[in-house]
Amino acid sequence: MNRIERLSNGLTVVVTEMPSRDSVAVGIWAKVGARYEEKRISGIAHFTEHLLFKGTKSRSARKIKESIEGLGGIFNAFTGEESTCYFVKILKDHFELTFDVLADMIKNSLFRPQDIERERTVILEEIKMYQDQPSQLVQERMNQLLWPNQSLGRNVAGTHETVSGIKRSDFLKFGRKFYHPRNLLVTVCGDVATEEVLEQARKHFPSATDGKPSQFNRSNSSQSRPRFDFFNKETEQTHVVLGFHGPARINSEKYKLALLNVILGGNMSSRLFEEVREKRGLSYEIKSSLFFFQDAGGFTISEGVEKKKLELSIRVILNELRKIRKKPVGEQELRRAKDYYLGQLYLALEDTLDQMVWLGEKAMYLGRVPSRDEIRDEIEKATAKDIQEIANRYFKTNNLNLAVVGPTPKEVQQQIKENFYI
Repeated sequence: MNRIERLSNGLTVVVTEMPSRDSVAVGIWAKVGARYEEKRISGIAHFTEHLLFKGTKSRSARKIKESIEGLGGIFNAFTGEESTCYFVKILKDHFELTFDVLADMIKNSLFRPQDIERERTVILEEIKMYQDQPSQLVQERMNQLLWPNQSLGRNVAGTHETVSGIKRSDFLKFGRKFYHPRNLLVTVCGDVATEEVLEQARKHFPSATDGKPSQFNRSNSSQSRPRFDFFNKETEQTHVVLGFHGPARINSEKYKLALLNVILGGNMSSRLFEEVREKRGLSYEIKSSLFFFQDAGGFTISEGVEKKKLELSIRVILNELRKIRKKPVGEQELRRAKDYYLGQLYLALEDTLDQMVWLGEKAMYLGRVPSRDEIRDEIEKATAKDIQEIANRYFKTNNLNLAVVGPTPKEVQQQIKENFYI
């Protein structure tokens, strides 16, 4: 059973009591990510995430890590386009200490100049690492195609230029603007009483601030023709992503699109896996993926392919998209997709950490946590006709984008462009 409480200072607390679990997962979320940043300081949300592990008034960086890892806990954080989360999974007996460590990081990090400069070099190396990974680079270039010159199209880690230019004063201003109770969310899952969680939240976040909930500039997802990005890079494989604009997180169509994703490329039983890999041997890995934001979304198909098979593999993918637009999926195929989706959800929610992340995302972006029954009902009522309608709504030529990283001759690029339609 999920319970959401909003304290008098604006802090939101969400708890799922999971009796008989040995672990508890605790997350403190800030409603800020890459899309909230000024272009000049792109990457500051991710940079800040790193710095919160570097020491507070009462704990050194080593003490912060040892406090959790020395007790067998899992300790990490992540930054996305719309949120940053600091989390721990640990034995439930250490819940109070865990809350204290996380709250200390959020409230009392020092942002010492020497830590900033040391971590700056680390992040610049991280950016270089991603640039050297074609499978990562092609995804970044797809985001730029979907949202050109917009915050959603920028790399979460920033660029060499922006990260190099962020000053200590920028971090202090950023922290005041986004790291305050009205912009924070606490999520706890495990064998811990809700009242105990609320007691810790009130203890560590006792007062209100003048801060306001974060706001972002709305994205522009309009597109009138296909977009292409061929990035020539000497690689053993050519890496490919086809991308489409999709619905926002709040749109109920996302459940139908999720089933379409399972059918098309969500697992080893999917159409793309069967046609591209099993029947034709064109690539080792091919998959489709979904992602959602507050006002936008995307659907991607990605693969790695031998360069001489690039044009053929794209033609095969496009043909599968045409098929799913023209003919409704069969009853058994739809049933398998529903069972797979629900099975994956239920299995994930057995784990305290997975439950905590799922809980945080729903509470932060939807303002509520849908029940399993509610989600199951949405999945079960989807029909083959619904799936076909969704495919026709989003799989359109004018909504089609292609990013390719690898050695791609001009004549091959031209062949692909001439046949790039659904």
